Amino acid sequence: MNITDNHFHLDPRGRQDLAVREFMKAGGTRLVLVHKPYSSWFTLNGFIEDVNTTLTLAKKAREEGAKVAVVAAPHPIELLKLSEKLSLDKAQELYLDCVSYCSNLVSENVLVGLGELGRPHFPVENNMWNFSNKTLFHSLQIAKEVDAAVVLHTESADSSVMKDLASIADKSSFPKNKLVKHYGGPAALENSYGLHVSILASKSNINASAQLNLPFMMETDYLDDPNRPGAVLGPKTVPKRTKISLENNLINEDTAYQIHESLPDLIYKSFN
Repeated sequence: MNITDNHFHLDPRGRQDLAVREFMKAGGTRLVLVHKPYSSWFTLNGFIEDVNTTLTLAKKAREEGAKVAVVAAPHPIELLKLSEKLSLDKAQELYLDCVSYCSNLVSENVLVGLGELGRPHFPVENNMWNFSNKTLFHSLQIAKEVDAAVVLHTESADSSVMKDLASIADKSSFPKNKLVKHYGGPAALENSYGLHVSILASKSNINASAQLNLPFMMETDYLDDPNRPGAVLGPKTVPKRTKISLENNLINEDTAYQIHESLPDLIYKSFN
């Protein structure tokens, strides 16, 4: 059985292949490698350079023997940064150009999906909150055209947040079963409104989520940040805690298969 970390970052300034080796030595086999901002950019070409960095990091991970599915998109925080330099219309136009670029990479089978899309995970002024939600709506419309999976970055989610995200998906006619709420937990899982939930693989999250008997995936949100070693969780966490959960009968083989194989395969379609 494969062991899949559903949300894993690498950084050119970080441990890169060493982190992948740790993951695999602990029993991991597959990574959903998620793009993150490596530099400030204010042009489409600047963003493309950042995406190329992610693709290079994915190549290095594959050379270590990991199977990798890559998702990329302009992070929602980048929308706020663009709006500080540009008008809101120009910021949104550039952001959506970046979303379109990533959608093209999905159609070319370079990416399996778009991520992270979403909205700020911290309080912002109402106009920026509404602006972020409108931009997410338009981003989902673009992603829908290429049948892309979408990984969502938002505030911590309970059922009300999941309901709101589902509503945005419905309004954009985006299929909710291709949406993944990353950095989730039991509160998001209890009523996910048709979205998939990837739980942060803490002991408490796994314990509580397993008892709900609902489908979920596991992630570390490993950042590979040299200034924050091991954040958010270390590379070994998902395989180690999966093994412990099986040994302690917290999950069974069928549940583990769903977490690590059937759900990721359904959403991302291809790891290579």
